[in-house]
Amino acid sequence: MKGKLLMHFLFVLCFTQLTFAQSSKITGTVTSSDDNLPLLGATVLVKGTSVGTVTDFDGNYVIEAPLNSTLVFSYVGFQTKEVKVTSTAPLNVALLAGDELDEVIITALGIKKEKRALGYAVQAVESDALMEGNQNNMVSGLQGKVSGVTVVNSGGAPGSSAIILIRGGSSITGNNQPLFVVDGIPIDNSTSSSLEVASTNRASDINPADIESVSVLKGPAAAALYGIQAAGGAVIITTKRGKAGVSTVSYSGSISSDKIIGTPNVQKTFGKGAQNRVAGGIIDYDLESPFSFGKAIGADTPTFNNIEDFYESGTTQNHNLSYSSGTEKSNIYMSIGDLSQDGVIQGTSYDKTSFKINANSNVSDNFTVGISANYITTDILSSKQGNASGSSFGSLLAFPADVNAKDYLNADGSQKAFYLGQQADNPYWSTNNSPNSDETKRLIGIISLNYKFLNDFNLSYKIGTDNYTEFNKKVTGNGSLIDTREDGYISQFEKDHTRLTSNIFLNYQKDITEDFSFDGMIGNSVEELDVRTTRTSGKSFQAPGIYSIGNILKENQEISEFITRKRIVGLFGELKFGWKNAVFLNLTGRNDWSSTVPKDKRSFFYPSVGMSAVVSDLFKAYGKDITSENGLTYFKLRATWAQVGKDAPIGALESSLGTNINGLASSSYTWNGVNVGNPNLEPEFTNSFEIGTDMRFFQNRVGLDVTYYTSTSDNQILRDIRVPPTTGTFYATLNGGYIKNSGVEAMLRLQMLPSTSTLSWNLDFNFGTNKSDVKELPGFLSEVYLSDSWTFRNSAAGAAVLDGSLFGLRGKRPVINENGQALINSIGLPVLTDQTYTDVNRAPDWTLGISNSVGYKNLNLSFLLDIVQGGEVYNATESALAYYGLSTNTVDGRNESVVFPGVDAAGNENTIAVERDQNYYQFYYSQNSENFIEDGSFTRLRYVTLSYKFPTEVLDKLSLSGLELYATGRNLFTITNYSGADPEVNTFGAGIAGAGSTNIDNLGTPNVKGFDLGLRFRF
Repeated sequence: MKGKLLMHFLFVLCFTQLTFAQSSKITGTVTSSDDNLPLLGATVLVKGTSVGTVTDFDGNYVIEAPLNSTLVFSYVGFQTKEVKVTSTAPLNVALLAGDELDEVIITALGIKKEKRALGYAVQAVESDALMEGNQNNMVSGLQGKVSGVTVVNSGGAPGSSAIILIRGGSSITGNNQPLFVVDGIPIDNSTSSSLEVASTNRASDINPADIESVSVLKGPAAAALYGIQAAGGAVIITTKRGKAGVSTVSYSGSISSDKIIGTPNVQKTFGKGAQNRVAGGIIDYDLESPFSFGKAIGADTPTFNNIEDFYESGTTQNHNLSYSSGTEKSNIYMSIGDLSQDGVIQGTSYDKTSFKINANSNVSDNFTVGISANYITTDILSSKQGNASGSSFGSLLAFPADVNAKDYLNADGSQKAFYLGQQADNPYWSTNNSPNSDETKRLIGIISLNYKFLNDFNLSYKIGTDNYTEFNKKVTGNGSLIDTREDGYISQFEKDHTRLTSNIFLNYQKDITEDFSFDGMIGNSVEELDVRTTRTSGKSFQAPGIYSIGNILKENQEISEFITRKRIVGLFGELKFGWKNAVFLNLTGRNDWSSTVPKDKRSFFYPSVGMSAVVSDLFKAYGKDITSENGLTYFKLRATWAQVGKDAPIGALESSLGTNINGLASSSYTWNGVNVGNPNLEPEFTNSFEIGTDMRFFQNRVGLDVTYYTSTSDNQILRDIRVPPTTGTFYATLNGGYIKNSGVEAMLRLQMLPSTSTLSWNLDFNFGTNKSDVKELPGFLSEVYLSDSWTFRNSAAGAAVLDGSLFGLRGKRPVINENGQALINSIGLPVLTDQTYTDVNRAPDWTLGISNSVGYKNLNLSFLLDIVQGGEVYNATESALAYYGLSTNTVDGRNESVVFPGVDAAGNENTIAVERDQNYYQFYYSQNSENFIEDGSFTRLRYVTLSYKFPTEVLDKLSLSGLELYATGRNLFTITNYSGADPEVNTFGAGIAGAGSTNIDNLGTPNVKGFDLGLRFRF
């Protein structure tokens, strides 16, 4: 027996010696395919053996491997790659970024967690994907790339805002957008009012080129630890930092050309004039009018495309320069970015300059210090929009097709009126004489400390500040034709915004046994917000052309100051239990104390509980492997229940007095029934539940992530609710209301070809469907609407409708009796009153974003196709066109008679004929909101990009480590049945909270399409 064992041992020894004798020394470098930088600590294994090594500081490796064997290269966050050893020549490998089974993702408070352990849906967008499409606003860069997320741009004006909603909305009058967090510190993403000019959302200040990744935490379950600010989810932004092993200077630049997507069609059949009825019912035409209800335009009369010709080509230059360096103990990243955009309207522009520094140092083996600062300046020049006096689009409607809007100056340089009594400015005159500017200076600074002790403990502290000053000025110049503004008018505000955040938390992580692990965390956060706003306005400049409040007499000035302060103190904790690294239980709890709710209700607690199970690993743990190379690779189930609270808006507890209630009242302070608070407000709460699965097939080449969720938000805090004057007030602030959201998200990723193929082809599908239903409203209310969303001549407004959608509509519509008959007035027209629509939903039924990337050697083609199905649009722009007589719908049947079906007040059938004349179109047709509700479905090619990365041979000659050229087309085509310029519209912007103004088209600047040429290089 011993002899046999000895012979067996000698045989194995000889075989091993023979094998090693046949092995060769293989060397090479492992780099990232994205930036060609070395990867420190990448693993290199000889497939089928335990022989392996890791790369050094410069990404180099040395390993003994037989010829014709296979080396397996892997690195966290990158796709594993297998390469066959065919010679002893250096074997250099570039790894592609990818979604691995052990992916680490940034979650609440900036904490890194394994995605497998999460009981809720989180989706990450890496830097390259965010930059595709060349969007200036980082929020717009998320369009179509995250399932369950809706992003809507407010228009094509420079610096215009973008609104983002995750899983619908949870508040009727409050903020429904997610919390934005940069490197663990919340920042401001508010938007000033866009009722007069397009305003930007503050998250757009962040330079997309400085972003490493964006994690979208969907709903309260994912963001429970952030508390009251994150009822709508959270967008976690991680900025770039220096990388160990290399010093790199990088540049990226592009130049773009933009044009508006389109303008509404206008009629050129009838020209300038208003209709007057004379004796015998004959129509007489008054040519001193801005309306297009005149006589037919003669064949020899020139016509003009006043709306279309007003817009010109816009250009944008974007330059970014960065420096990155690092060692094993410290790293630094610095950048400067400059964006200069000239808008599609003359005199409009958006300029942003950003300076960024991010430095980190390991002071000792256990103690790390980090500091980052981001200073941003933005300067915006805008034109007025919407219902505002001097609105560019609104003013253009007053120019019939036979009047040339470009002819706007008299011989002496004064503004020319084209009809007697004109009280609207020519838009060309306004762009040159009525500037609207916004200047912002912002600093986001963060200091972070991290100390590891006793092997299993980690103490982290972060303090951050988000400070900015904003100076906004709107001017109507001397020589205006607007009534009371002939000598000029100015309105301006200066805002000082300070947000200070302090977070400290202690982590404990321990593998209790080989199978059982425990993570614990407890922390405290303090946030203070201080906003001071000074508003001044005045009329009649003393010296023409000097647009300063100091150029106006004091008696013609008005001034007001607003000071708002808020403090939130939070105590939070998390417990995570893991078993066999396959089953995880997560428990969180947070208690907040907020200064905006009554003292006896300031403290409120909300928990969450979640569980995830990697089923495929569970089977392996018990000796039954359900995975295979040609089938299932990974299978995870997850579920989470969570609750999150929301406090009251600042100042909602107190009522205030006002002056100048009406022209006959005294100017002393008195009750005005407008600024009405409620000292008995309570916090509102959102309860959510989600269940989902994450499955991978065919060695991760197919990935499917599906989530079903439902949430209820009750005890709503309703601010500035209109109530009947019989209650003794016009507005009220109260608790009440119940919203239910439910939906499905799905993400499908396909790697169409194996990683060994020279041709790569990847497809991503991001699907989302959501319903936001209003189940209850307090008392007698059947709707809640915000007056800021009123459209042209108050024909409609966005509203939350009882038993309808949170994103519903109210508007003027015919009165219908109990028999379904329209009530007709004494002149034969249906009676119009303000009513709600229970069947109108301005949110889409579902969305689908399809991302495609095809690469061959150094050439890559990518595109994003965005499909939005459902969602009604209220076309108030068409209503305004009809009012002025420019709508093509006013041509056929003009001046013909019609009898409307219905009954009079006595119940008699209507027999009165009505002529479709100017009065009909202005006082009935354009006011009937039912005429302007349209399907907002569309399919849009968001972008298509063709890029080329130069080969190593060229880079070596140029002493560069990377060089890339690319061309991008944006919004190249849109398929839609919508009759307006663009179905993707939100004229009033992200500044309208609650039901908002999404899918309301009201005289704004249309979105743009364009082309970009860009260059990137590194050395």
